[in-house]
Amino acid sequence: MIKKLIGLFAGVFILLFGASIYSKNSSSEVAALLDQLNPLVPKSELYVKTTTPQSVNGYGTASYQQLAADKNGNTRTIQFNGLSELKTDRYLKLSNKGAHIETYEEVHREQVPEQALKEIDAKR
Repeated sequence: MIKKLIGLFAGVFILLFGASIYSKNSSSEVAALLDQLNPLVPKSELYVKTTTPQSVNGYGTASYQQLAADKNGNTRTIQFNGLSELKTDRYLKLSNKGAHIETYEEVHREQVPEQALKEIDAKR
């Protein structure tokens, strides 16, 4: 019984760890869902400089896919939706859990960490 329980925990851990590796550099909806549910994926903050949306649906919800950077300048491509079309060339701070974007808020350029600012301004 103990061996089965240990095996089950090891299997779950391997599955969660594998899911976090799969989603690390992905911006897909599947990666966002996996990261949202995975307790091994930490919450963090990312920064973006807004661009034009990839699409806007009939309800006005805008979909974005763009490069984001953390406070250390590490980058990843992310996908998120705006409640409406966002103004371009504005800075956003995104609260995320891996590829899953929980919230976003507009911030002033001075509030963006220097390393993140270098990356998101350079990639424009």
